[in-house]
Amino acid sequence: MTNRSKFPRSILIIEDDADQLEHYLAMARNAGFTTRGAITLKGALEALTSQSFQYVLTDIHLNGPGRQDTFEGLQILETIKQNYPETIPLAMTSDPKIASYDKIMAAGALHLFRKPILTGDELMINLDLATKSRRSGLAAKPKGVSRSLPPGLLRRCPDGIVLPQTIRDRVRRAALNSSLPIVIQGETGTGKEEIAKMIHRCRSEVERSVPFVPVNCANLTGEMAVSALFGHRKGAFTGADRNTNGFIGDADGGFLFLDEIQTLTMDCQQRLLRVLNDGTFNRLGDTKTLRSEFRVIVASTKDLDDQVEKGAFMLDLSTRLTGFSIKLSPLRERKEDLPLLVELALAKAGAQVPPETLAALTERCTQYFWQGNMRQLFQVINVLVTEARGEETEIRAENLPEFKTMFAPGQAPRPVVIPSKMGPQTPASASAEEALRAALAQDCHLDTTVGIIEKAIIQETFKRHPSIRAASTALGIARSTLTEKRLKYFGESEEH
Repeated sequence: MTNRSKFPRSILIIEDDADQLEHYLAMARNAGFTTRGAITLKGALEALTSQSFQYVLTDIHLNGPGRQDTFEGLQILETIKQNYPETIPLAMTSDPKIASYDKIMAAGALHLFRKPILTGDELMINLDLATKSRRSGLAAKPKGVSRSLPPGLLRRCPDGIVLPQTIRDRVRRAALNSSLPIVIQGETGTGKEEIAKMIHRCRSEVERSVPFVPVNCANLTGEMAVSALFGHRKGAFTGADRNTNGFIGDADGGFLFLDEIQTLTMDCQQRLLRVLNDGTFNRLGDTKTLRSEFRVIVASTKDLDDQVEKGAFMLDLSTRLTGFSIKLSPLRERKEDLPLLVELALAKAGAQVPPETLAALTERCTQYFWQGNMRQLFQVINVLVTEARGEETEIRAENLPEFKTMFAPGQAPRPVVIPSKMGPQTPASASAEEALRAALAQDCHLDTTVGIIEKAIIQETFKRHPSIRAASTALGIARSTLTEKRLKYFGESEEH
């Protein structure tokens, strides 16, 4: 977050009584503001065009002291709402009518002062209230756990996140520091955005609601990247029909979370370095200097120092981002957390299983590499639960679907191993083994031999996978094909 002492707050005050205007400007200057005043509607609009202001405080009636028959101030408020999103609009009036109040708030005022404003303290208190109102409107609304967790699980992870206590402690320390940047490093799916949101929640406990603006830098491509981050001026390009703040402006007073920061273009990196250094930036196509004070959190799947050596990331920006570092381990290095993670994944999918099924499912999950880490684990278990519901069968560990990315890069899924000698014999497996040995030793009718073996394989498969869908997946054949074979060998056309 930039240092507030680097630049004072600015305010434009519009009041048609010259003596009263000077009184208000003096109060603002004494409070540390840079000030500018205007007496007329025309003067106010000219000031807005030439300079950016954090606050604009306007009288509603500007046609002469004491007159209340016109509403020039409403035009100023509407102009700010349409063209100057960086500015906090405020109004003042001695007009007591409720209808006037409704018009003022509808025009976009965040706060209404009753004239006259008597003291500098009164001015400052109301400016701070307006600022908090603006930031509360931009603040990320906290999201609860998507489904109610069982009480025992809720006690162990009340926020629905499984993390080592050392990471939780570091998150809280990072949140309570108000200046240092935060760098979160980890593979895809390790929960980097969840950590950023935890930091925001911890900070909000201290400062009430503050904005949280998440940005996936990998999505910022081409010429629109600068516009998305820093905003643009009306008319800067085709389709730019209004001024915008951009993510940088929206994050003022809160947190800007830049995920996959290593993918930012060099132009965006240079502009970001400037705003991190002094809090100032320019919209695309605009020469006016704007300001934003925010705490930056960045996340990367790659080591930024390595990116600097490759010339893909600015050394100055990497140095500027030096601060709190939080490194998240991949799932394959967190085997001790798998029991709780699997239980949580099942709960979020709305499923409960017996302890022995949970243990078997956890054991199976330990066998995978999980390139997509926790995100992939939760998704795969959600697929398992969904398929079990669709087939109206129990959730079983052996039905966990397998995807190539669950294995280490370059490692193929485990091949089916055909043992040299079959395990415990059943009538079906004994018949199949006998038919296979006979066919290998003497001339046999191929269709008869294949039929015996195929029937045994299908029969044994259904012992492991009771549903048509799961069995057809295990056998690698279509459901319709398996249904036909069941009818052929067992006279069954429906699932039992």
